[in-house]
Amino acid sequence: MKSILVVTNEEKAYPLIASTYKSGFTVEKAANRAAALELLQKRRCDLIFIDLDVLNNQDSGENYKESLKPFCQLYPSVEIIVMTRQDKIRRAVDAVKAGADDYLTYPLDAAELKLVSENLNKTRIMQSELDYLRDQVSQIDEFDLLRTNSEGMQKVLQQIRTVSPTKSTVLLVGETVTGKSVLARNRGKIKDSARDAGISCRQLNKLMSRYGIRKEEFKAA
Repeated sequence: MKSILVVTNEEKAYPLIASTYKSGFTVEKAANRAAALELLQKRRCDLIFIDLDVLNNQDSGENYKESLKPFCQLYPSVEIIVMTRQDKIRRAVDAVKAGADDYLTYPLDAAELKLVSENLNKTRIMQSELDYLRDQVSQIDEFDLLRTNSEGMQKVLQQIRTVSPTKSTVLLVGETVTGKSVLARNRGKIKDSARDAGISCRQLNKLMSRYGIRKEEFKAA
């Protein structure tokens, strides 16, 4: 069962939120910011509806990022909806830019309350799926994506696989956009030791120029 915390002095806000989320939710109320933080230290909360004026910390002025920080530090995954009057929408937008998930305006509407929570839920699911797909893609060995009928290229791939477990320094030479960086990255994936560091000749020339090293001196070294 998910937990909702309502932090507002608006008389009609808490009863409406409680009635809207009466199934599958526990809804609690805090009179002010300090009381809300004290309650959060005792038990977890999934969703917070907080009045913009209550959220605003006097010490931080209208720095909403600082005002939101204590809530996010207690529960990084908590979703925060700020509530405000129509004439303060711009400030509510600033709060969202600072880290709040969404905003609602008074007087609250039951349909809007349901919609905003549904949208947050969809966003959470999409983010979870995106993280999963990114994790799956990161585990793909790019060698598996390389297909060639060229005997010469097959020999190159075999040589890369041969030197992958070693700590030898390997220089890949070839024209631009021929796959050198792909081979270099995958050599690091196959190795069990520390990740390889790749550097192009262009980058090497920049480093040499930065430190005043001439090509002749580098060759001599």
